Amino acid sequence: MQQNKFAKYLLYAIGEIILIIIGILVALYLNNLNEAKQTKALEIKLLNELKSNLQHSILNFQRSINSEKEYLSYNEMILDYLDNNKPYNPELDNAFGVYFWTITSNPVTGGYDFLKSKGIDLITNDSLRNKISFIFETEFSIIKNENEVWSNNLQQNISYPYHVEHFRKYVFNNNNSIELAKPFDYDALLRDDKFKSINTEIISNRRWNINSLTNLVKEMDDLVAEIDKELQSDKKN
Repeated sequence: MQQNKFAKYLLYAIGEIILIIIGILVALYLNNLNEAKQTKALEIKLLNELKSNLQHSILNFQRSINSEKEYLSYNEMILDYLDNNKPYNPELDNAFGVYFWTITSNPVTGGYDFLKSKGIDLITNDSLRNKISFIFETEFSIIKNENEVWSNNLQQNISYPYHVEHFRKYVFNNNNSIELAKPFDYDALLRDDKFKSINTEIISNRRWNINSLTNLVKEMDDLVAEIDKELQSDKKN
C-alpha cells in the first residue's frame, strides 16, 4: 500500500512538474511572439520614417538642382561676355549679384539617426538595409563634404573676397531679395584672368553638383520604391 501511495505521489509530482514546464514554455513562446511582433512593428515604423526622410530630402535636392541650374546660367552668361569681349550690358548685374553664391543641400536624417540608436540590424532585409546605409552614410556625406569643404571654401576664401573688392552690390526697387552688383571697372574685368578662373571653377563645381544630385535623387527614388515593396510584403505577412 505504501509503495502504491508513493508511486501515485511520484506520478502526481511528475505530472505537476511537466505542467509547470509546459506552462513556462508556453509563456516563453508567447513572450517571444509578442517581442517579435513589437520588433516588427518598430521596423515598419522606422521604414515609414526612412521613406518620409527620403521623400523630403528628394524635394530639398530638387530645389537645390533648380537653384544650381539658375546660378549656372548666370556664370555661363559671365563666361560668354568675358570670353567674347562683349561690351557691358546691364543684364549682367543680375549675374554679378549671385555668381558666387553656393547652394546647401540638406538631407533629412532623423529616421536614420533613430534607426542607428536602435541598431541598424532592426531592418531584416539585408539588401535593403545595405542600400539604406549606403545612401544615408556614404552618399549624403559626399554631398555634404562637397558643399562644405569645396564650395563653401571656394566662396569664403576666394570668390567672395574677390567680389567685395571688385563689385558694388545694390538692390532693385528696395527689394532686398533681389541682389544686383556692378563691377567697379568692367574693362579691367575683361582682362582679369583671375576672375575668369574663379568663374570657371564655380561653373565646374556647379555642374558636378547638379550631376551628383540628379544621380542621387534617382537612387533615392529607387530606394523609396524598395521600401514600399518591403512594407507591402510586411502587410501580406
